[in-house]
Amino acid sequence: MVTIHPEQAVDLHLHTLASDGGWTVEALIEHLAQRSFRVAAICDHDTMASVPRAVELAERHSLAIVPGVEVTTRWDDRQWHLLVYGVDPASPSARAFRAILDELADRLWAASVDAVVTLERNGYRLRSLREVAAGRPLRPYHVLVTLIREGYATNLATAHELTKRLGEPMQVDVALERVVAAAHAAGGLCVVAHPGRDDVTGVLDQETLERLLAAVPIDGLEVYYRSHSEEQSTLFRSWCERYALLPSAGSDSHAPGVPVDPIPYRAEWVAHLLDRLGFEVAVETIGRGVRGE
Repeated sequence: MVTIHPEQAVDLHLHTLASDGGWTVEALIEHLAQRSFRVAAICDHDTMASVPRAVELAERHSLAIVPGVEVTTRWDDRQWHLLVYGVDPASPSARAFRAILDELADRLWAASVDAVVTLERNGYRLRSLREVAAGRPLRPYHVLVTLIREGYATNLATAHELTKRLGEPMQVDVALERVVAAAHAAGGLCVVAHPGRDDVTGVLDQETLERLLAAVPIDGLEVYYRSHSEEQSTLFRSWCERYALLPSAGSDSHAPGVPVDPIPYRAEWVAHLLDRLGFEVAVETIGRGVRGE
C-alpha cells in the first residue's frame, strides 16, 4: 500500500494521442511531474495503448500512473462513458476485457473506413486524413478532424452532423453490462464519467441512477469534473454516500489547454477510490463536504 498525503494532487481522467487527445505521453508525464502530481490515470477512449509507456516514464518521478480506459458503452438506449481503473491488460483475468477493447478497435476502424468511402463518394476530399491519423489506427475522430481541416465543418459537432446526414453516424459502443462484468473479472473498478455534463448523453438524474444500479453493479461516479458546478459535485457526492459509490475526479484534459490542463484535485476528495487502487490517503475524516473537507 502506497501512502500519499491528503493535499497531494491527483487527476484520474487524462487523454493522449492514442485516442482523441493531443498530449504525447512524454509531454503529459513531464507536465504532471513538474507540477508535483502524485497520482494520475490515463483514460484514452477505448484503448490502453498509452498506459505502459506512461507507467514506465512515471517511474522516474514521484508519480503513480493508474491504468485506465474510457470505454464507450450503451445502456437504456443511450451511450455512457465508463472509466475503468486498475485493469492489467496483460493479466489472464483480463482476457474478456481485452476482447472488448479489440472488438471496439475493429469496429471503430470499420466505421471510419465506411465513412471515408461515403464522404469521398459524395464529393468530400479528405486530402489531409493521412496526416491527421499520423500512423495511428484510423478512428472516427480522425475523420471528423479531417473534415474540419478541409473546411467542410467548423467543429466536431458540425462534422459529425455531416457524416450522420450521409448515413455514417460512426457510433460504436458495447453493452454496459458486458463491460462492467469483464472489468470486475479483471479486478477493475467502473466509474460513470462526467455525470453532470450536458452533451449528447445528457445529465444523469437520480431516478436513472437508481435504475442503473438495479441493473448494473457500477462502482462509482466522477464527482469532480472540469465543468461540474459546486452544486453538482455536492449532489453527486451525496449520491456516492447514499448508494455506497466511489467518488472520482478528473479534468478530461486532452491536450495542453484543451479544453483544460490537468487539474490538481486533492487526494482526500477521492480517498476511498484511491484506497481500492492501492493507495492509502493519510486523512482522518473523508467526505463530509463537497470538497471532502
